Amino acid sequence: MTTLDSQADKTLCHLDKVSSTELAEISSDSGIHDGLSPLENQVAGHPFDDKRRTIGMLRRPGGHVLKPVVKPLLGKREIAFYESLQTTQDPVMLQLKNYVPKYYGTTELQIFGKRITFLTLKDIIHGMSEPCVMDIKIGRRTWDPLATPQKRATEELKYAESKCTYGFCITGFHVYCLSSGQLKKFGKHYGKTLDAKGVVEALKMFLNIRPERPPCRQLIVQLLSFLWKILLFFRTQRLFRFYSSSLLVAYDAKRLRHYLRLNKTSDRTTGRQAKPFSSALSARATASSTFNDASVAACNATPAVAETNRNRRVHFVKRSISLSSECDTAGKEKTLNRSGSCSPDFRVDRLCRTHSYANNFDDDIVRMKEDYDALLSELTSSPEEKQNWVRINMIDFTHVFPTEDPTTLDVNYLEGIENLIKLIEMFLVPKDNAS
Repeated sequence: MTTLDSQADKTLCHLDKVSSTELAEISSDSGIHDGLSPLENQVAGHPFDDKRRTIGMLRRPGGHVLKPVVKPLLGKREIAFYESLQTTQDPVMLQLKNYVPKYYGTTELQIFGKRITFLTLKDIIHGMSEPCVMDIKIGRRTWDPLATPQKRATEELKYAESKCTYGFCITGFHVYCLSSGQLKKFGKHYGKTLDAKGVVEALKMFLNIRPERPPCRQLIVQLLSFLWKILLFFRTQRLFRFYSSSLLVAYDAKRLRHYLRLNKTSDRTTGRQAKPFSSALSARATASSTFNDASVAACNATPAVAETNRNRRVHFVKRSISLSSECDTAGKEKTLNRSGSCSPDFRVDRLCRTHSYANNFDDDIVRMKEDYDALLSELTSSPEEKQNWVRINMIDFTHVFPTEDPTTLDVNYLEGIENLIKLIEMFLVPKDNAS
């Protein structure tokens, strides 16, 4: 049984004792235990490096990640925090439990000849095809009450302009480019260079917002729904002070691509001008006039020729009515779902095309392929994938302390998350209406 050293950190006396540690099968002195792999989507902290022999986060099959305890005192503090959430009956703590990764205890592994303790947590991106991940450290102040003067000075210099302006900083992110499918990575060195304007541009880049591509409302609204709930929690909780804690934001670019295609199809459909009723009458009148002219000519023809012309007239009239009917209904939307019945979840444009050099068939083929890919994604995605493609977790609790004044709120965290919400809410405002 692993216990806390009460002399090492008296601030943890209110927390439950750490539970027993799972002892995994020990691997060789170098490398990683069989079945584990480095966490490729780690966007902050030190990554696993076999050459430099640095230990980072690992991924375990089944949707788990392993976070190493590098500094014993800080690690014990974070383990104790997660352990306290498992047995608490406090309403505030139970609410907090909804916003943190699910905790599965600890695991010990021997890596590079060292015996390392890992926290076993649920992987936030498990099941995502093209996970985009961003680590946002919340709070203008990132040093805790036990920090030395030197530590405080060092922390004040990190991400200074971003923290001073917004009360949060972006420590790194990975994002898939929608057009190419290429994964782009931006680490802590990039985050440290961001000024006030750079933070906004980084958020746009992460959310795949471009001048030619407006924000996806489905993505923005889902992100805000998570952030508003966490904001509400910090407007009521008076138990803790969270220093240097982060929000881990993730979404699936594959699903985003689907929604953007859906929205584009919808805008193209609703923006099409309906064909005037007079135009339909004109088309029918033209067909009728042509029919009458053909009838007069047929009267002077031989019986054999007359019969041939009559068959041609019937085919011509049917074709004219068919084309006119297709043009009248071209502006309508056709919806499909698994059962073949109508559904508002997906819209497919009908293409009314005649063989003409005026039409760009290459563009038509590209658009039809995009429609097919989007329809296939809609039909093959599970309900959970459709609803659970955007996720946010609170992470990093090595610097969480009980409050010294239970009558006050954690204004340091509040300032950061409020400003983050304001920036993301701006993406919902059309440019024409933005002040």
